[in-house]
Amino acid sequence: MARKKKGGGFDLGQKLNNIKTLNETKRPKEAIAYEYMLFVMLCTAKYKERKLPSQSVRDYAMKMVKEHDMDPTIVYPFIQAVEEVIYGGRPSNPEVFQKSLVEFGKVFEFLVGKPLPPM
Repeated sequence: MARKKKGGGFDLGQKLNNIKTLNETKRPKEAIAYEYMLFVMLCTAKYKERKLPSQSVRDYAMKMVKEHDMDPTIVYPFIQAVEEVIYGGRPSNPEVFQKSLVEFGKVFEFLVGKPLPPM
């Protein structure tokens, strides 16, 4: 029997497990990028708004705030953490990952309606 899918046609538990696995295998940069990918998947499922290939990380987030009334005080700190790691040229480490995870947890709770499980 297949595992029940949550979050709009994908296995949310497996996606969260992938973030945890990436972090545990000393790949925090990839884990943070995966957090962003999951953010896009959750927004797509909830708002039926896909990210266009031409949209930057920030452009998509701004669209979610402007058109779908997402709270900017929740979204922008997460996006800033993602951009610092992906585009900022800063080395990622466990502390940077934990900071992004805290911000992702806020976004996750806003989109899903329940707290991010312990990771």
